[in-house]
Amino acid sequence: MTNSDGPSVAKGQPGLVRAALFALCPRCGAPGLFEGAGQFAETCRGCGLDFAAHEASGRTLYPLVLPLVIGLVLGALRFDDAFHPPLWVHLLIWPPVVSVTMIGAVRLGKVLGLMRHLAREEL
Repeated sequence: MTNSDGPSVAKGQPGLVRAALFALCPRCGAPGLFEGAGQFAETCRGCGLDFAAHEASGRTLYPLVLPLVIGLVLGALRFDDAFHPPLWVHLLIWPPVVSVTMIGAVRLGKVLGLMRHLAREEL
């Protein structure tokens, strides 16, 4: 949506998945949302948004992570039951699968929480 003053405010804002995958600020779209694999940077380089104030820590991500852990364990058991691979195959497959799944889920959960906080602040 545009008006005579220029582009709308939401033009530079990435979606939830794009913000989590590419570490983009949900407010302005600038890169640098995450400092580590799943930890927010202090502030946005583009708009100055304070990410540290919205850091989800402690038990806030349990409802997201626990079902994924259960699903991964059940998937590993089903994989073992179906194919009966040797132990070294499990050691090769599951660490990267678990790492990518957990990091992706934590990033999505944190960006979702940040977007919800931003939406509440705008009201």
